Amino acid sequence: MEKGLKVSLLALLLIAGSSFADCYRADQDSGRLEFEGVADGSGFTGSFGEFEVSLCMDESLADAEIRVTVKTGSADTGNRLRDGELHGKNLFAVDAFPESTWTSASIEADGDGFVAEGDLTLRDITKNQPVKLQLDGNVLTGSANILRLDWGVGQGDDFEDPDFVRNRVDLSFELTLEPAAE
Repeated sequence: MEKGLKVSLLALLLIAGSSFADCYRADQDSGRLEFEGVADGSGFTGSFGEFEVSLCMDESLADAEIRVTVKTGSADTGNRLRDGELHGKNLFAVDAFPESTWTSASIEADGDGFVAEGDLTLRDITKNQPVKLQLDGNVLTGSANILRLDWGVGQGDDFEDPDFVRNRVDLSFELTLEPAAE
């Protein structure tokens, strides 16, 4: 009886141990998080210089839990005037809202990649935002089309006008995932 109990406990531990997720991380030192927009008829690109990504999964990306935190004040388009507006009260309002987060809720296979549904919190507004993902070894790439006005990014006559500042912002990223510290 004691031997049977030990074998059962060992089997339970092995099963439980095999379901523990592997966790990974990435940040601005191991990848890029970029955006594209249009203002006054001209396209521009930019990137976030400070962000953190954590990803835990069992066997595939479909099992993953992902969390992204972005410092909104790290947005940089290479244009001092545009960046001042981007950080200011009408757009990111970085003094009041220094961070934005995205947390996955579900991930489904989609063709060669995946689509992750998740909650984006920006300017204290939380809404669903899908993100397209691909995982190749330890490199995670993806994209999202964000409608900035849904999160209040665009206050005042000029910035609320999608003819002056296009509503859709295209986000893309490429991250080299590293094992998370134990």
